[in-house]
Amino acid sequence: MKYFWLTVFCALSAGVILSPAFPLTALALLLLLFRKKSLTFFAIFLFLGSFLATVHRISGTHEIVGYAKIERSSYVIATNVKIFSNGEWKGLLHNLKLYSKEVHAGESFYAVGKIEFHFAYPPLTMKPTFGVGTEFGNRGFEKVHSKLVEFKRKIIEFFQNNAPDYSELFSTLVFSDPSFDASQAEKVRKSGLAHLFAVSGLHVGIVYTLFDVLISLFSHSLFVRRPLSVLFTLVFATMTGPSPSALRAALMLVVWNFFKLIDYPIEPLNLLGFVATLNLLFEPFILLSPSFLMSYCAAATLVGMQEHLKTFRGIVANLLISLFAFLGVAPFLSLFSTMNLLAPLISVPAVLLATPLLWASVLSMFLFAMNLQSAAAILIRGATPLAWAMQKLIDLSSYFLNLSGNFLAYSLSSALLLFLLWHFGHSPKNFTS
Repeated sequence: MKYFWLTVFCALSAGVILSPAFPLTALALLLLLFRKKSLTFFAIFLFLGSFLATVHRISGTHEIVGYAKIERSSYVIATNVKIFSNGEWKGLLHNLKLYSKEVHAGESFYAVGKIEFHFAYPPLTMKPTFGVGTEFGNRGFEKVHSKLVEFKRKIIEFFQNNAPDYSELFSTLVFSDPSFDASQAEKVRKSGLAHLFAVSGLHVGIVYTLFDVLISLFSHSLFVRRPLSVLFTLVFATMTGPSPSALRAALMLVVWNFFKLIDYPIEPLNLLGFVATLNLLFEPFILLSPSFLMSYCAAATLVGMQEHLKTFRGIVANLLISLFAFLGVAPFLSLFSTMNLLAPLISVPAVLLATPLLWASVLSMFLFAMNLQSAAAILIRGATPLAWAMQKLIDLSSYFLNLSGNFLAYSLSSALLLFLLWHFGHSPKNFTS
């Protein structure tokens, strides 16, 4: 099967969505009777997705320990969660949203409270009656992540000290840190440029390009440049949480470069399916995250259209990339937010501004880490005219027409997206051959 991993991902996704009907989803195994390879794999992984989404659906008052990976204004998202039951600590498959001001990203924690299950991401939530976090219990990757979170906080403080008027813009652009106040956040949402302030494949690609260019100044060997560029880019992505969109882009970068180095052909859509499958196996309910959905749909649309995009160059190519990425996320914008119809056009100059802003920010972080704070401060202050231009673009575009989302808009935009993918040669029969 040419698109094996894409088929697996679609099957797992269907299983997660149908999991409330488990164990009736076992009826999908009847597809095995058709003895067709694609249907066989689809049936098996649909059942697996449904099963994984049903385990550890707990509720009630419990003691838990875990690691806070991502921090937002009123909660943290915890991984490696364990629950105390029957005299022992038992690991949970799912992530947990912990509403606590006492626990911060990069900390291991202990909490007591009522756990509730929701068909959402994260599926488990707790409002603890008691909770406390500490960095001293971190081990392995958690210890590395904790150090990166600490470094991230220093960089945010560095932005505040050296570019006070634009520190929120820098922090949100680089880390997806929710630093904007309510007024600015509303402007960004209405401008159609919110995707620039949620670290995704665009950011990861820009940062990877920067590191690749810098390392090429010292070595032209692909076996040196690509692994080092990927490593530094992974460090950057990890500092963002990583968010589902940043994780998707970083994992695709790792796998793509690995196969390129060993000169093994790989189908981009199959690669996307492989990375998405890994995400779902670690946390099935991440499928219900808007960030996950929009990131993968935008990426799938661009990959699906890549052969046709290759025939264009310059500003036309940039505009078409922006347009197709917008069409990929339009169904979800129509459900979760509003749509600025001029977003594809506005995104072209916005990306041109965001690229040097990201480069300046990442280079200043590198200089800061090398204890060259003065050089880092000069660099970030020199980028403030670009930040001013970005702010003005946000202000201007926020006045353009915005359409409120509804189910009809979702249906129409989804139908348009499916038609485009079908029209350009990606009909279902191509994925099962």
